[in-house]
Amino acid sequence: MLVGPLAGSELDITEPVIFVDGGSIRRENNIGLALGDGDSFDGHLDHKLEIDKDYSDLAFALSLLGDEFDRIELFGFLGGRRDHELLNLGEVFHFLSGRARPVAAYFDHTIDAFSRGRWAIDVHGTFSLVAFGDAIVTLSGDCKYAIPKDTPFNPVSSFGLSNEGYGRISLETSSPLFLFRVSER
Repeated sequence: MLVGPLAGSELDITEPVIFVDGGSIRRENNIGLALGDGDSFDGHLDHKLEIDKDYSDLAFALSLLGDEFDRIELFGFLGGRRDHELLNLGEVFHFLSGRARPVAAYFDHTIDAFSRGRWAIDVHGTFSLVAFGDAIVTLSGDCKYAIPKDTPFNPVSSFGLSNEGYGRISLETSSPLFLFRVSER
């Protein structure tokens, strides 16, 4: 679990956990690891990063994650400044691109990100698929708009916009793909 600066107080924190800069305000009893450059948190950080750097605190936190993780939950990295939000998604894209085995990342229960591979996902309501790099995609199952086997999926196109999920869908992708949960029924 990674906890960022915009995480709500209702969050149920479970280990292993990394508190990223301002997310460290949610840390209790010294559980997990707190790191960052201190631009959004003035308390104790276990690992203090330089303020003048060419990577984000989230990028550094992701670089610490070993290959044993196949599921990563991120809370408090959406909302706030749009540039930060977009680049947080980009950092997760790069992280997933470098994984040797399948890994899924979940942002605040609203955006799911999947590395290359085959995935079975429960979706009830409107969703959109977004690629940040070229991908070959197949989508089938309980959804309104299937995507035929091995369809080219261009980066940041509207091709995957506004689908409807009615249950279990099957997704196969050659490159990381993001599923935005627009509404749940």
